Amino acid sequence: MVFVLVCRPLQFNNVGDLQTEARRETIILECLLGGKYCSNGFKIQQYIVPASLASGLYAWYPLDGNTSDLSGNANHGYFPGGSWPATLGPSYTFSRSNLPNGTASFNGTDQLFSSDFAPVCNEDFSIALWIFPNNATNNQILGFQQGNGSNPGVMLALNGTGHFEFSSYFSYWNNQNLTHGASSTVLSANVWTHITYVHSGATQQGTIWVNGVNVGATADTVNVSNVTGCITGSLPFQWWTGTPLNIGYGYSNPRFFSGKMDDIWFFKGRQLNANDISTLMDLP
Repeated sequence: MVFVLVCRPLQFNNVGDLQTEARRETIILECLLGGKYCSNGFKIQQYIVPASLASGLYAWYPLDGNTSDLSGNANHGYFPGGSWPATLGPSYTFSRSNLPNGTASFNGTDQLFSSDFAPVCNEDFSIALWIFPNNATNNQILGFQQGNGSNPGVMLALNGTGHFEFSSYFSYWNNQNLTHGASSTVLSANVWTHITYVHSGATQQGTIWVNGVNVGATADTVNVSNVTGCITGSLPFQWWTGTPLNIGYGYSNPRFFSGKMDDIWFFKGRQLNANDISTLMDLP
């Protein structure tokens, strides 16, 4: 089990023994030993990576007031700059369990942050997160592009009919080669939904999960002869890939995500299974 210690000074009011030094020391010690975040004398969030999820974990963004990675790998989120829209990142609001500053809120206009997670088509990887979309159609979640307005690589989005979809273009000159799949279920606006994409490097395809249920798979859409799958490292048939991977921003208009996100998990070299996804969904 991996413990990440993130404790900050407690604040005390005029309520009982929260004012006493003994009580203060007891709570701080409990915080340190338990790997917990403590505030105002109460445990409000646990930053503990379950042992079953430690393997292959690249980054975990709880989005509790910041874009820090609490996997222990220090792959913190950042603002990309350069050709990307200027941003101060998301704002923060009450979480799924009603904790203050417990989830990130994106305004659909100019809020995003980035990660150096770079999924590759012939390697196993997984992406899992909670979303609360303000609108359930044409809402971009995350994606990679070589530049602002360039063709997309990996992209997660809610499409025009409200289905959660994964897509990635191959780096072929006419952009007609696409790995794509969508959920059979339609997502709803203003509802917390857990989404997961699990990719197999062996098959170069993936599965799509909504609320812990496998509801779709990807396939190659090929309009150029002799092009199937991907050959990483050998142009011109690999996915567009690289960093930054922008969270809250995607390829097609409207480009920005509108809604809330929580607990983003990135795994490299690992395919999550149903039990893993269930574990993620059960975390506070």
